[in-house]
Amino acid sequence: MLLQRKMYFSFVVLTVLAASIIIYQVQLVQFINESLDSAVDIPVILWWTPFGNDGKVRKCGKHSCYFTSNRTYRYHPKISSFLFYGSSFQIDDLPEWNPYKAPWGLLHEESPRNNPILVQQEILNLFKYSSTFSRFSDVPLTLVDLPGIRELLGAMELECISIIYLHKLADRKYFVSTKQKTRLINTENLAPLLYIQSDCDTASNRDIYVAELMKYIRVDSYGTCLNNAQFDKRLKENYLEKLNSEDFLSFIANYKFTIAFENAVCQDYITEKLWRPLIVGSVPIYYGSPSFRDWLPNNMSAISVLDFKDPKSLANFLNNLTNNETEYNKYLSHKLIDNYEVENQKLKNAFNRNNEWSRTEFGNYVDEFECLVCESVQQADQPTKMVSSEHYDCPLPRNPITNEIDHTNWWTEQWVIEKCGAKILMHNLKNNLTINIEKFNADKMKLYVSKQC
Repeated sequence: MLLQRKMYFSFVVLTVLAASIIIYQVQLVQFINESLDSAVDIPVILWWTPFGNDGKVRKCGKHSCYFTSNRTYRYHPKISSFLFYGSSFQIDDLPEWNPYKAPWGLLHEESPRNNPILVQQEILNLFKYSSTFSRFSDVPLTLVDLPGIRELLGAMELECISIIYLHKLADRKYFVSTKQKTRLINTENLAPLLYIQSDCDTASNRDIYVAELMKYIRVDSYGTCLNNAQFDKRLKENYLEKLNSEDFLSFIANYKFTIAFENAVCQDYITEKLWRPLIVGSVPIYYGSPSFRDWLPNNMSAISVLDFKDPKSLANFLNNLTNNETEYNKYLSHKLIDNYEVENQKLKNAFNRNNEWSRTEFGNYVDEFECLVCESVQQADQPTKMVSSEHYDCPLPRNPITNEIDHTNWWTEQWVIEKCGAKILMHNLKNNLTINIEKFNADKMKLYVSKQC
């Protein structure tokens, strides 16, 4: 009898305690809502991972929204969307997922090397809005790394912005003639090819290709990866902080070819590695987005590694070009022809897509993405769509030499492991379960080992 009384007493205490907690939480949410209501009576867009505008009302077309990174607003009755910056997306730090009440948005210009779980279809389906490197995203960031001529922007009309950007590709500020490049090879012992990388652990496994290429053609490699050359005094210290300096751009311009390999192979993931040599007049040797030619000034302004059966074949081709000025110059028509007009209509259309946005800073894309979400959440009949793999299309890493799936690459394993993680995360979000990161990782590895993903 005494044991039953103790059990009954414990039950009553626990019940009262649970009820008190619930009442406290309800009152807390009510208090927060009341304190926030007076400040905001328009849709609230919350940057769950602080990135865009914070504590600011923005006018977007006919609509206005309040943008904030203050997580207290997750309880606000006007909460309309949660936005995430991809590199900061953490599986154990997420709000409640309710795609009907407050859909999620993803902004990410980086490759999945920063967050491999984002390559999974299940994870992408968590989001309704996207701004990624893909041309298919709501606000494409495909050309975000193509520099403009900011010093000329001041009083220019917005409709001239596309002309300014495209002019940059034809500009001769850093251009070195083919004759001068040949002279530097002969007198200064410059190699025909330049390679500068200090990230030697990549999903694209680019260094194994370059190492093989080096067997058949000279390559000056100045970065940490495959290093065989040293910068002069101007660039020796902290060269990574000088990548867009005039000294650095002038240095690249001396080389006939620049190896431009991305850290991951994804459709439309194109970085400054391609644009920088194009702008200075060094022919890019490119490996990355399979569709990169869609954005070139013309079809012969860069050379694709995938056009050659192996590094030796590419080296033979480049050696011949190095010694044939006429053929080499065909790859520099955007620099050699006076008043050159970019032939690529797709490239021109990309800059004419929306003259309302000046595209001179990454922040302009962020602003556009915010406004897209702001306007969308206030549409009476919102289309039921979710972000798909074409918005972040990064297949399993392949060996750049054989073009076969690279099972020796640690990143290939990560792709598969994160497929298991995506499966568990979706289960937790759909059931509104709290995630314990240690248990999550343990369960993820169990699925991976048992091949249940």
